[in-house]
This record gives sequence, structure tokens and C-alpha cells, in this order.
Amino acid sequence: MIEAVLNEIHLDKACGEAAPAADHAALLAAVRELLPELPFRHALTRSGWHRIGGVVTADLGRVATNLRQWAETESDHDMFALYEDYADSGYLTTRFDGRTHYFVAPTGTRAPDFFQLEVEELVEVVDRPLFVDDEMPDDIEEFLDPPGAIEARVEPQALAAPRYIYRAITDIDDLVADQVTSEGSDLRYIRFLEEWDRSSAGGRERFCDHFVLRLLPFRDRFGEHKIEATPLPIDPLPAADPAAAAMSGAALANYLQAYDGAAGFPMAWYFAMLIRKKAMADIAQSVWLDYGRNYRYLPERDLPILKGWIKKPYSF
Repeated sequence: MIEAVLNEIHLDKACGEAAPAADHAALLAAVRELLPELPFRHALTRSGWHRIGGVVTADLGRVATNLRQWAETESDHDMFALYEDYADSGYLTTRFDGRTHYFVAPTGTRAPDFFQLEVEELVEVVDRPLFVDDEMPDDIEEFLDPPGAIEARVEPQALAAPRYIYRAITDIDDLVADQVTSEGSDLRYIRFLEEWDRSSAGGRERFCDHFVLRLLPFRDRFGEHKIEATPLPIDPLPAADPAAAAMSGAALANYLQAYDGAAGFPMAWYFAMLIRKKAMADIAQSVWLDYGRNYRYLPERDLPILKGWIKKPYSF
């Protein structure tokens, strides 16, 4: 393992000091200075999520940075007391609108041969009135996420400039090696990686040029640290044609060829099926039926993968 990767303090500092920009130029320059062996490039940005922020006055003066902690301190979990004290305060809650940027650096030719760097970009904005529709919540959880909260949102005025926050750097090859021997781990993504390498896609394309992995750490029922990994396509994959499931023979062969061409890599239809919760499963069944009728339009190296899925299907 590259020694510099272990020193996450420097990465955290580099992310905090870099100014967010559309091309991430300052961030990439700082990371490359720290890790010159790893040619990181931006691969994907996942947006549309947020975190609870704090409390501000009507004229945007800071009251608290953490809404939950403030409410618990001010109320001692007595929502009636909190409502009595602050219903007419004009206070507003804030939220952090977030984006997760994925950067990849290939280290070899196999699917898991890459490092993945995840950096969040957060901006705190005004969210909603402290009490939605002047209603008193039943408990702290309802106070934090009350009914009608989305509808009650005000103009999301930014309270500060956006900033980067370092999240994680992962050697995917090491992650696979650790998890493949760990009981209770979700190994679907490892099967996905292995199938990529064995398929016609792996014969022509590098996995990290087309996918990143969304990594979600969690604790299992025994308290052990685990990671759930889900492949995310870097470029949107084409939607499936509803009529494709009824195709067979030359028509289906032509459809799959066109789909792969539009997606930009071989066997794209299969990998798209896996990450769309079997939305294209009927197509796979039709291809397998064609194979039984001696329609041989799939590359030979892809047939064992399809056969394995027919016997033991999976999806994300």
C-alpha cells in the first residue's frame, strides 16, 4: 500500500483548504502533490442529498450550529417547553446541501485495480421555520423532521461559501481482499467486479472508466464494521426498451448490440440489469432461451456469466 494513503490527516487538510470549483482543479492539484503515484481524475458527482444543520435568527444571525443538540439542551426533550419558548422567535433551521465527488486513479488492468477518493462538497443554507405550520412536535425526532418540512422550505439563502470535506480514500483491491474472507459481508459487488473481468467488457475496457462504487460503512448485528458497496455508472446508462423483452433471434441481437454501443462498453445491457433491480431481467431470460435454440450472438466469454446469473440471479 502506498504509505501516503495512510496519512489521511494531510488529505483532510488539503480538502479543507481547496476552493470548490466545477473542474476541482485546486483540489486535484493538492491531492496529486500528496499522492503523485496516483493520477486521480474526477469520475462522478452524486447530488441531491442534505444533512440537518443548525439554527439562525430571522436576520440570519447564528444561534446554534447543531439543531439536535440545541433542541435537546433548550428543552430537555420537553417539546411543549421548547414550543412555548421559541414558537414566536422567528428562528429558522438550516441544512447542508451536499454533493459527493468521486475521483479514481487506476493502478492496473483488473476491475478492482484502482483507488477511489470521495470528497463531499457542502454549503449551509436556510431551510425552514423552526416550527412548521406553527405545530408543536410530539418528540425530538418529529421536531427534526416534521410533516410538511419540504413544503415549508424558504428561499435557500447560503450562509457561507461551499467547502470540501474529505470523506474517504479506498484501495478497492485491498477492500475486495479484506471482504472476500469476512463472514457476513455483502459480496455482490465482488461478483460484479469478477464478472466484469471475465466478460467482453473487461477484455476491452477499464472498470473505473465506467463505474465507481458507492461505499456505505455499517455495523452488523455482531458490532463488526462492514461496507456495503453499490456500483454507480459514471455516465447514465440507456433506458431499456420495454419491447425488448419480447424480442428474440436477430432482433434481440441487434438490440443488445445497439444498447452496448450507446452505453459505450460491451455487455452493458447485462451490467445495467444488475444495478436496476432486475428491470431488464426478462431480456436476460430471452437471451438464454435463444442460446438454447442455438442463436449464438453473445461472445463466448459472456455466456458463462449469463449462465451463472440464470442459476443464481442477483441485483443491487
